[in-house]
Amino acid sequence: MVIEDIKIIDILQDGRGVGRKDGKVYFVEGAVLGEICTIEIIEEKKNFTNAKKVKTTQTSDHYRKPPCPYYYECGGCSIMDIDYKSQIQVKKNLIKNALRKTAGISIEDLEMVESKEFAYRNKIRLQVGKNGKLAYKKKYSDDLVYIEDCMLANEHIRSNFKKILSLSQDISKALGDLIDQISIRSNGKEILLNIYTTKAKEIFTYLRKNYKAISFRINLIDKREVLSIGLDYLEFNLMDKVFKVSRDDFYQVNDFQIENLYKLAKSFIKKDQKLLDLFCGSGISSIAINGDRIVGIEINKSAIEDAKENARRNGLKDYKFISKNAKYIGQKFIEKEKIGSITLDPPRAGLDKEIIKAIGKSKVDQIVYISCNPQTLARDIKRFMNLGYELSKIKPVDMFPQTMHVEALTLLTRKL
Repeated sequence: MVIEDIKIIDILQDGRGVGRKDGKVYFVEGAVLGEICTIEIIEEKKNFTNAKKVKTTQTSDHYRKPPCPYYYECGGCSIMDIDYKSQIQVKKNLIKNALRKTAGISIEDLEMVESKEFAYRNKIRLQVGKNGKLAYKKKYSDDLVYIEDCMLANEHIRSNFKKILSLSQDISKALGDLIDQISIRSNGKEILLNIYTTKAKEIFTYLRKNYKAISFRINLIDKREVLSIGLDYLEFNLMDKVFKVSRDDFYQVNDFQIENLYKLAKSFIKKDQKLLDLFCGSGISSIAINGDRIVGIEINKSAIEDAKENARRNGLKDYKFISKNAKYIGQKFIEKEKIGSITLDPPRAGLDKEIIKAIGKSKVDQIVYISCNPQTLARDIKRFMNLGYELSKIKPVDMFPQTMHVEALTLLTRKL
């Protein structure tokens, strides 16, 4: 069924346009913010209808021609076809709508820390298809879009892309299609490749024999083992400190926003307090934000070892990093450690209810919550509000231009 004259008034987090007509709501694949288009119905639900754009009948004032040749197929970006100022406004709306609907908080406007638009990512993860070709998945599909460049990757990755592609294709030609994925991480000087494969040892032997002077650090990873060529980590300089980042360690991907994010978090926290960092990873955020006097909790044991090393590298004296599930933290632990503030940077799924209850019972007066998912952030803020906290500050940071992902930094304080 085809419907004409649907105006796209908003964008969902997955990049689909939102249109309304005759009291019905349409989620439209391929639609641009502000345009009027003809759509074709895919599936009707109780409260909305899924559709795809057939054609544009009136071009949006926000529209721009996407500079990437892969954009209309590739699923890596979702809003490259609207200008950057419009991207910022759409992301602000995403956060404001989530807070209003879920937490009952109305905010007139948000000031967002804007980013460089392109060449900002220090890490990309690619699928590997037949003959070792590198790819992203297509929009709304598991099919592959083969690429020879990515405009979001930083200049160091982009300048080495053809060499990485050649390496992948050479392995495929010699050994067959053994590689599933490759992640590429750069600190601007060195590149670390995590190659996910079914036969790490076979590729390791081949590379050792045929590449006497390989220019990349490589981790070959299969279900049984990890084999490394060269050092298995990178070092990053951040806020006058140096950090070891291993293959599985979390590190913010936007080279131009990392310091902005952590300096802002530092400004939110009272000085001279001990900081508890839940989901601390390799300790980067807490060391950057607070320096000394930190306690970090992280379930990944190897990340905790890196956190301890990062503390030693940066001359910390008063620190403790514990390899436990965040649920391990209870009221007694927080009170025993004399925690003054807590930082949270959880996965997209947000916080477990029990963690929120434990923090609430401890009566810690400051919580800095960093989130990449406005929906789960709003849900968790509401739960903290029910335990006596209020939202004191919120500052979005655009860590992911050309996509609908957005980071939000919030300060929750206990009511007196």
